[in-house]
Amino acid sequence: MPDLLQCRLAEIGAPADVCALAAELAEQAVRDPLTGLYNRRFFDEAFAQQTETARRYHRELSLVLLDIDGLKQINDTFGHEAGDNALKTFARLLGEITRKADIVCRIGGDEFAILMPETALSSVWKFTERFFQCLEKTGGPSTPWKLSASAGIAALPSDNLFADADRELLDSKPAHDQKPLPV
Repeated sequence: MPDLLQCRLAEIGAPADVCALAAELAEQAVRDPLTGLYNRRFFDEAFAQQTETARRYHRELSLVLLDIDGLKQINDTFGHEAGDNALKTFARLLGEITRKADIVCRIGGDEFAILMPETALSSVWKFTERFFQCLEKTGGPSTPWKLSASAGIAALPSDNLFADADRELLDSKPAHDQKPLPV
């Protein structure tokens, strides 16, 4: 969509500042303002496109869903600024350990997704192991909290990649995070 807008603006001879503003707004529409990662809107479009392409050309595609454990407790104990810093730290670590080809998104409050094109399930397990090792090193004198997370992983040829990763994510969450909602 942003490319179509840029093409149309070029066709009508829009001034450079209008083209630049349109590009900036288009980028803001798909980025999470806190972490700088892509947002749920971008994820949904990329997920559909990547899944379709991988299925059509019989390529590998893996999905990792991550959920920060205890973010509410960080917010409640140390304040929302600490929670924001935890989210930024988590996003930074994801950015450092993922490849340029991977699509890293914040899809909810403390939920993240990584689409990994051309990646077999065995490689995803190695990735998550490295990520959790990095995550264990968070915390210290400047931060009163230590981050941990739960993960769910799925890969094609899954019939429902997102549902399979989500189910695995829920199964991996600590028991205290799996309280049923009141009726």
